[in-house]
Amino acid sequence: MASKDPLDILTTYVRGVKTADTKLLRSLFADDMELVSMNVGCMKGGARIAKYYGQLLAERGGADPTPGPFIRTGNMIAFEIDVRHGDEMHKVSDFFTFKNGKVQRLAVYQGPIRKVGEPLRDFTRKKPRKRTKRR
Repeated sequence: MASKDPLDILTTYVRGVKTADTKLLRSLFADDMELVSMNVGCMKGGARIAKYYGQLLAERGGADPTPGPFIRTGNMIAFEIDVRHGDEMHKVSDFFTFKNGKVQRLAVYQGPIRKVGEPLRDFTRKKPRKRTKRR
């Protein structure tokens, strides 16, 4: 029997994404799971979401996710994740809700996309102002 511990489920989820194992991912998703993201809006159904993952991973040539630190509160876990798709690095934040040992809801927030090795841009630094000629 698979572990019902949310941290174990997340470790398995990352492995499933990395290997594009839709059967493994499906085993983690509740039948009435909800996925919320800018790509799909709101999608419901564990089988449908696992199929979507398979299509997305095939289109992007797979994924190499590197999860960052997480925050756990009750049946919810949030964490940042860097996802490499080919020569692109996607900064993503995933918010998971668990129920009865399954992923019940996943909200995905997409951050900047950059080339692998390119640092995140610091938008808090002021750019030098261009001087304009006065008439």
